[in-house]
Amino acid sequence: MAFEPQIYIVERIGSGFLAIMARPVPGEWIDEQFSQLSEMGIDRIVSLLEPEEARELGLGSESELCATHGIQFLSFPIGDRGVPSSIHDFRELSSMLYETTAGGINTVIHCRAGIGRASLMVASVLLFAGFEPDDAFNHITKARGVSVPDTEEQQAWLRESRNEILGLSPG
Repeated sequence: MAFEPQIYIVERIGSGFLAIMARPVPGEWIDEQFSQLSEMGIDRIVSLLEPEEARELGLGSESELCATHGIQFLSFPIGDRGVPSSIHDFRELSSMLYETTAGGINTVIHCRAGIGRASLMVASVLLFAGFEPDDAFNHITKARGVSVPDTEEQQAWLRESRNEILGLSPG
């Protein structure tokens, strides 16, 4: 029996939905997992794994697997248990994910376990939907069934970066 991917829909935004998941599980059934994700209506996967981490986890061909199953693939590497190195690039991606999800692109975001980095990205997208940082993390926790994010640093980073992510003047 194949391993079925578990996605957690966090929020419907416009005509699309934003979801979170743990990484796909490599092995014998990897192709079937991507087929199932496509059948679940996933249009885009955003991976926050670093390239070496993805290879170590058996996901070096994730972009090809997505392409085979008609799923857009985006990679935005963030170090495990870390925060983005570029707030500008993170802001641009978060804004784009919000706009395209609202336009009907069903998006799922993953890191290793779908708790730390992925929740940080999902929470950032939720800022554009009117959530405050702590409310966004609470909303994800409820949908995911696990307390997020992974570290206090990730939670503090989003609080401190909120205005810049939204393109607002500091203060």
